[in-house]
Amino acid sequence: MAIITLITDWQNRDYYSGMIKGRLLRLMPDANIVEINQHIEPFHILQASFILRQVLCEYPDGTIHLFLVNQGHQPGIWPVVAKYRNQYIVGWDDGILPLSMDTDPGYYLRVDHAALDIMDRETGIAELFRSIEPTFPELSMFTRIAKFLSSNPELEIAGPNSPDSSRFNTWQPVIRKDQIDGQVVFIDSYRNAITNIPRTEFIRIGAGRTFEITIKSNRYKIYGISNTYLESDPGELLAIFNSAGLLEIAIAQGNAAELLGFEPGTPIKIRFDEQ
Repeated sequence: MAIITLITDWQNRDYYSGMIKGRLLRLMPDANIVEINQHIEPFHILQASFILRQVLCEYPDGTIHLFLVNQGHQPGIWPVVAKYRNQYIVGWDDGILPLSMDTDPGYYLRVDHAALDIMDRETGIAELFRSIEPTFPELSMFTRIAKFLSSNPELEIAGPNSPDSSRFNTWQPVIRKDQIDGQVVFIDSYRNAITNIPRTEFIRIGAGRTFEITIKSNRYKIYGISNTYLESDPGELLAIFNSAGLLEIAIAQGNAAELLGFEPGTPIKIRFDEQ
C-alpha cells in the first residue's frame, strides 16, 4: 500500500486538494493519503519546505511526498522526483525542492514528456488520465508520477540522474570561529520564531563559552538558553532549542512574531566570547 503525503498552499475552501486525492484513489484505490499541511500561506515556499524537512524522518521508506506549493507549469520547468533517504519527493524543478533536504538527493529525475510516457507504459495508465490541464497540471502529472513511484521502481527506467539540475541549496547558517549567523526560517502557530541554527553547531562552536544572541541588528539581546518555556516570566524574551534541535526565539506566554516583528529572513546572530 502506497503512502502518499500532500503539502499544499490550498485552503479548505478550495477543491484542488479534493481533486488530487480523488484522482490518486482512482489510480491507487488502496493508497494511504496523508495531508501533512494544507494551510501553507499562498506561495510561501520557505514555510512549506521547512515543514516537509522536519517531518521526513518520521515516514517509512518508499513514502511519496507531493510538494504542491508554488504551483504552475511554466515553460522549461518540469516536475522532478528526488529520491531522498529512501523516500520520494515530487515537485517542480524550480530550485525550491532542495530546501527540504540537508544533503544531496540520491537520484534526481527530471520528468519531461518522454519520462512521463515511459511511466505511463510501465503502469498502464488509461488515456483519460493523461490529459494535462494548463491551469492545474499537477492533477494529471503528479498523480501519474505517484502511480509509477508506488511500484517502487528503479528510477533509471524513466530517465537519467541529473544531479546538476538539483541546484542543491541549503539554508544552513554561516559558521565563524566566534559567531553563528542565522535567520528565522519559520513562524509556528504559537508565533514563535524558529531559526536555522542547530543545537549541534551551537555546542560545537560555543564549546561552553558565554555568549549573546542578537536579534534584528542588536535591537534585542538574549544571554542564555532556557530549558522550558515555563521557566521564564510572562512577557520575557527567551531562547530555547526546540524538539527539532533548532534555536527558537519566543516570548513566554506571548506573541513574539507580532511584538518583535519577526518574519522569515530576520537575522539572528550568536556571538561567543573570544577564547
